[in-house]
Amino acid sequence: MNDFELESKLKAIRLPARTEDYWENFPAQVRAKLRPGRADWAPRNNSSPWLAWAGGLAYACLLISLSVWCERHPRQNPVYALFQNERAIRKELAQFPGHLRVFMQDEHGMHHLIADQE
Repeated sequence: MNDFELESKLKAIRLPARTEDYWENFPAQVRAKLRPGRADWAPRNNSSPWLAWAGGLAYACLLISLSVWCERHPRQNPVYALFQNERAIRKELAQFPGHLRVFMQDEHGMHHLIADQE
């Protein structure tokens, strides 16, 4: 079906006769039908609270296992390494105030480069 056939079929349809009162009341009728009916609120039955409890329990177990692992392996703990490096950095800064420019860390430990006076 092309546009011309569709248009001719639409024009051939007889329009229903409506009174003037119908057209005056039409907007009010549309607004009345658009208003939603009052729905009674009923609490939803949550059928899976076990999922929330299981997730919380899994998270708690993860935190406990990480804390136990960090206690037993302090050398592999990243916080331990950070504090060890901080102590070395503060010691080096105290020895060379104003001249210390770069810190390097390799398999032998922390090293520093001293820059000349600018």
